[in-house]
Amino acid sequence: MKTISLVLIALLFTGCEKNSEQSKKIHYELTDEVEKAPIVYVDFEKFKEGRPCDEVKFICLPESQDKSWQSVPLKNGLDLYELSPKIIQEYDLNVKEMWRKYEAYHSKSHSKGEKKPMFVTQLERNFLDKVKAKQFLVDMENNLEKEFPGFWKNIDKPVRYRWLSRAMSKAEKFGYASAQNNMMIELCARIGLDFDLNPKWKSITEFISIQERYIGIASKYIDFTIFEKDYSRSGSRITDWSLRTALRYLPKPNRPIPRLND
Repeated sequence: MKTISLVLIALLFTGCEKNSEQSKKIHYELTDEVEKAPIVYVDFEKFKEGRPCDEVKFICLPESQDKSWQSVPLKNGLDLYELSPKIIQEYDLNVKEMWRKYEAYHSKSHSKGEKKPMFVTQLERNFLDKVKAKQFLVDMENNLEKEFPGFWKNIDKPVRYRWLSRAMSKAEKFGYASAQNNMMIELCARIGLDFDLNPKWKSITEFISIQERYIGIASKYIDFTIFEKDYSRSGSRITDWSLRTALRYLPKPNRPIPRLND
């Protein structure tokens, strides 16, 4: 929804989120079982072990069999929060008013050291943040369905949002910036929320613990090695060049890797 993206302006002006250091090594404590496990190459047969089914769908994830968390509402209420037309209209009005105040302030000269006024109240800011957070969940819900048709199937929407929030919590547990939430969600969609507790995924867990941006590379590596995809989601061909970083740390693929210039 185009209007929702305007909240980025609000976030820029209000400074509601601090930027984290980029390319910073993440120290993540593994369980003893995973830490002592040898590095293994995971092919499609190995991938299927411990899963209800072998497709990239919610019902094929190990955590889909655990009903205990699926009925627990989110503390922030986003799983039940609806972006109704009224909410969207209110959101648009808030953003327009914030923008008007900002332009009015910067159209005039001000003395050095003069304190800038608040362009949004705390109440308005909370509202904008809530709408933005819900829209992110909706976007990720739709993106997973687009990338993996039938991913959600008949799963109730509140459960979908609870699963997405759990994946985001996994990113936070690793110490990632919120900008990496979408990549962690896509990785968890492939190998489950608790991959870091499974010795099978030790190499992936260690790999994404190096740098935040490696999460997307991990998903590409999995797509190439396990699902034998030749193209990334963006449509670009997967080659030795696009996998160059993964190949420095992860087991060498058991299938020929196309060369960039071939």
